[in-house]
Amino acid sequence: MRVSDYLDYLNDLEEEETVPASPTAKSAGAPRSKKSKKEILSTLVEKVDVAKGGFNPTFTGSEHEREWIMEYLSGFYEDQIITDVLRQVKGGKEATVYCCAAAPSTGVDLLAAKVYRPRMFRNLRNDSLYRQGRDVLDSAGHGAWGRRQLVAIKKRTDFGQGLLHMSWLGNEFATMNLLYKAGVSVPRPFAHSENAILMEYLGEEGVPARALHSINLEAEEAHRLFDRLIENIELMLANGRVHGDLSAHNILYWQGDVKIIDFPQAVDPIINVDSYAIFSRDVLRVCQYFARFGVESNPAAIARDMWQSYLPD
Repeated sequence: MRVSDYLDYLNDLEEEETVPASPTAKSAGAPRSKKSKKEILSTLVEKVDVAKGGFNPTFTGSEHEREWIMEYLSGFYEDQIITDVLRQVKGGKEATVYCCAAAPSTGVDLLAAKVYRPRMFRNLRNDSLYRQGRDVLDSAGHGAWGRRQLVAIKKRTDFGQGLLHMSWLGNEFATMNLLYKAGVSVPRPFAHSENAILMEYLGEEGVPARALHSINLEAEEAHRLFDRLIENIELMLANGRVHGDLSAHNILYWQGDVKIIDFPQAVDPIINVDSYAIFSRDVLRVCQYFARFGVESNPAAIARDMWQSYLPD
């Protein structure tokens, strides 16, 4: 059992002062020794710190978060992509984003590490809507279409859920890589692991880029950014991708420009039979946001015209 799985087990227990020494211990036989959650967490963190060698991040947070960082970001340190974890940028139920010091070989000063909660993709609503026709990918981005994998996914076993988790993350990284190379305004992806994506950091160390929904735009800038985002939506469609969950909440604003983030639900418009409805919703949300700043548009017409240009059949 991995340390992260053990911690998930502990967090799922009902609140009590003590927990069994091992989640797999049998009830029969000699009485089991008991330790407090705090004692177990401290022991696990110490073991992880020793195992990871020279990786000693500046930002640690709580004991649980330190284990989280060591478990999922140490690989990027060992691969000489990052040299340190400096601070937390954003925390949430789905993922936590950290600002990392980049290794000189990357050519940049800072990188953003997006670390997913292990259960995020398990709890995703209507996940089958986005998975239509999509390959099941492993942590390296390779297809995993064996019978055993497919049966496990269908039955929602722990193994199958793990495959789906890796597949969601692999799909996000592959989509970002495709769109970045195509010139879409997205953060440059650098690397990914089974539970984290390392990408271009937007902002300064102590001043990260803000989500567009929190920005108060002047009319002229609103019109300019609206046109830019519509162009990016069209460019994504031209390259065979629909964002799937586009809104002002996952568009970052920095120094007068915008970049689109969060692509785990991206779909292929040719393969996914519901892609037009998903695409139309993306366009509608963007139009609705900019309407508050006086930008008039017809989202239904915009979506229809784009779709007919690139997918006339």
